[in-house]
Amino acid sequence: MADTFLLLVFPMRTLTIHLGGHRDCLGLSLRGTCITAADVAHLGQAIDQLLTKAVSQAWIDCRGLQSLSWLGQQALVHADSSARASSTELYWCGLPNHLVKELNESGLASELKLRPAADFQGPRFLLAGAAA
Repeated sequence: MADTFLLLVFPMRTLTIHLGGHRDCLGLSLRGTCITAADVAHLGQAIDQLLTKAVSQAWIDCRGLQSLSWLGQQALVHADSSARASSTELYWCGLPNHLVKELNESGLASELKLRPAADFQGPRFLLAGAAA
């Protein structure tokens, strides 16, 4: 990926995902809700696309994620497991407090590398308007 710049936008009615990278720095930005089977499939497609780049780590900006159903929580864990199976570590940054609480209550938080928003080391252009 030498000096390439990549930005793919996967818009859906409830979940919008921006996937981008520059050199070996890749990431996603999640905005909206991940509550339906369509949202889960949408996230899976974005993760699959990210994993084709074969990087050792990827950063996911979650500041714009508003809600997760049980299905959505399972989707995050499945995405993380798929990434680890491909030798990629995912860092979930800036997940809103109410969603962290839900993941803790369901027992799934410990399966994810949750980080504060300030720890995001992915492509900065993914952060533009994430909370909008």
